[in-house]
Amino acid sequence: AAAMGFMGTTRFLAKGARSKGRKAYFRKFAPAHRQWALMKNMLNDLVKEQRLETTLPKAKELQQYAEEIVFLAKKNTPYHDGLVESMLTSAESRRILYERMVPRYADRAFHFTRVLNPYRYRARDSAPMGMIEYVDRPGELRPANPVGAARDQFAAGEFLA
Repeated sequence: AAAMGFMGTTRFLAKGARSKGRKAYFRKFAPAHRQWALMKNMLNDLVKEQRLETTLPKAKELQQYAEEIVFLAKKNTPYHDGLVESMLTSAESRRILYERMVPRYADRAFHFTRVLNPYRYRARDSAPMGMIEYVDRPGELRPANPVGAARDQFAAGEFLA
């Protein structure tokens, strides 16, 4: 008799177009084409507003794309600009990215975003809520660790205090 239980039944989980070989419980919200549209819209909103309140799994999923667009925009080549344009659909958000965010993160190699978990649950469906925001901007919830020359200054101040 074949062993059943969780491991025995995993072979019956469909490995169709939705999962593309990912783990059975990977956080997917929709078919790939709809999920990518959702992420693009959320990415546009995040760049415009600099902070977004959404469910925690969506914030964690969005974080990788939010980091990637700044990383690609900093490269400043026609190829990478095309990739950014394919991810950010509105001209306004692209303008904000290139005019405000690229200079702001010139010294910062990565970790441009932070996901916050306030341990709050949405009333209508008890979904865990979270926030994603860009760091080093006016009005952020707590200041990010400094980078570059500011970091050296901060470290020196810690030793001299």
